Amino acid sequence: MKKLLAFSGVFVTFFSLSLISVFAQQPLTGPCTVQSGKLACVIPEEYGVASNQPISFNGALYSYGGPPGVRDTHPGHFASDFSTTLSPLTGDIARQANLLPLASPSSGVLLTYDPSLKTFVVSTDSLGPVLGERGDTIGRHKLFVGFSYQYFNFDQIDGINLRSVPAVFAHRPDSGDDSPPDSPHTCLSSPSASSANLNGCAFVRDAISTQNSIALTVNQYTGYVTFGLTSHLELSMVIPFETVRMNVYSNSTIILGSDGSWKPTAGSPDALLFNQNLANPPANGNPYFFHLFKDCPNTSPAAGPSGLAPQCVNHRFPDPNWLGSTFSPSTGLVAVTPNGSSAVNSASGIGDVVARVKWNAWSGEHVRFASGLDVRFPSGDALNFLGSGSYGVKPFVVLSYKARVSPHVMVGYEWNSNSILTSRQITLNNFGAPQQQNKGLTTGEKGFMPSDFLYTAGFDAGITKWLTGAFDIVGARFFRAGTEAVTNQPFLAQCTSGCHTEPSPSTVSLASLAASPDASYSVDNASIGVKIRPLPSKASKLVLTANVLVRLDDSGLHSKAAPLVGLGYTF
Repeated sequence: MKKLLAFSGVFVTFFSLSLISVFAQQPLTGPCTVQSGKLACVIPEEYGVASNQPISFNGALYSYGGPPGVRDTHPGHFASDFSTTLSPLTGDIARQANLLPLASPSSGVLLTYDPSLKTFVVSTDSLGPVLGERGDTIGRHKLFVGFSYQYFNFDQIDGINLRSVPAVFAHRPDSGDDSPPDSPHTCLSSPSASSANLNGCAFVRDAISTQNSIALTVNQYTGYVTFGLTSHLELSMVIPFETVRMNVYSNSTIILGSDGSWKPTAGSPDALLFNQNLANPPANGNPYFFHLFKDCPNTSPAAGPSGLAPQCVNHRFPDPNWLGSTFSPSTGLVAVTPNGSSAVNSASGIGDVVARVKWNAWSGEHVRFASGLDVRFPSGDALNFLGSGSYGVKPFVVLSYKARVSPHVMVGYEWNSNSILTSRQITLNNFGAPQQQNKGLTTGEKGFMPSDFLYTAGFDAGITKWLTGAFDIVGARFFRAGTEAVTNQPFLAQCTSGCHTEPSPSTVSLASLAASPDASYSVDNASIGVKIRPLPSKASKLVLTANVLVRLDDSGLHSKAAPLVGLGYTF
């Protein structure tokens, strides 16, 4: 009875702390609209803060500057910026990095009563699975306490190398073209709109090619507590503590779509532009380039694009000297904060706590059948990838066979509530292809978190009384979760001689990231491990665990082989 009361107190305490953490960590509106140290904002803010508008390379492109009364800026607005092309990576990483496979919370030794010893002793069968489930429960008023450590080093997403993710940003539609103020028309970067991307609209032919590198690791420390209320019913609590480390940088190149050899039409908005080279008067004249990186030393070289210094069109991000808390479209200035953008970010804290109830519904001589329910609480800081930001409810069933070689299978279905990490908006880009924007990070709005079907199947085999081998296939099917792919896409080719006519060919093919927002996918792993009872006594209840999780496919967020070590004790 004392054990029952003690465990009930522990269960209620952790439950309460989980709820307190949930309400304490409700995200503020637009967490990534100001410079943030949160890991979920690292990718969206790689080029600066997108303050209330979808601007890529905020503050990084050249600000024209100039005397009062002139049009002194040309904001760097590009159609496939981070809010549409790369932001799905944030949702994918967030969803999977904190929904990782956990060791079974009731994977300790099973005890059977020995009449000759008049006490409970360790079963002569196997010591049980590692990541799999069995139909047995721990036993009336028995208490299992365990701890495990896992390390995940993510290297791919949907088969794409995370250290080399290509993304090309095309210019957004723009009405500030080289036409008289009383009859403006919209400039388009679509390859089919040739009349809207020549002459004074040639600046929309510019694109920005990026090669992005993302390094992501998770150190997961997990505590398990299981208590048998009756001989057929047990309660468990899983409490993960995680350290997440993320390193992001991008090598970016401006692909100039024109040679700059055009003359602004008198009376047009472009005629008011102050030349980009702040050290010289506007009389520099041709060539005119709208999109160059800051600190370009020769913005109007007589030789044209080939005469530009390398730093005019190439830069590595993030750059805390350029990017800060806010970009002002009216001035083009950036306020650099002391802790600015950082290429390396890390966070530590409690993850999403899981409470479980499991019922051994039927036991035969060897066959066991159980059902259960997992409830996941959003106790982890979702904006730091320590939690999912959503509640999860997973009913499951388990069928196992108890013997020296014990096969087992588990299937379950998890429903998830909305999360700020997955709030998305589906739009079409300039070329009619679907793209998604993670608007939750800029508006605070919560969105659809995919449901998933989970399954494990395998066996554990008692090699000796003190050694058990375990093998499982651990998998999940994520529904409408979205996938990423690198495809060759058309972008406008460079025009010359004032850009009065289409170049031939009119487009170039460049590899760039593309999202399939509603695609479903499966993730399968092989779990291979051993469980060791190191103490020779028949009644020894201490078990050590070693395991490795190996991915069998490339779908979703892919980790290199993930090791696990743990220990547990049954009281």
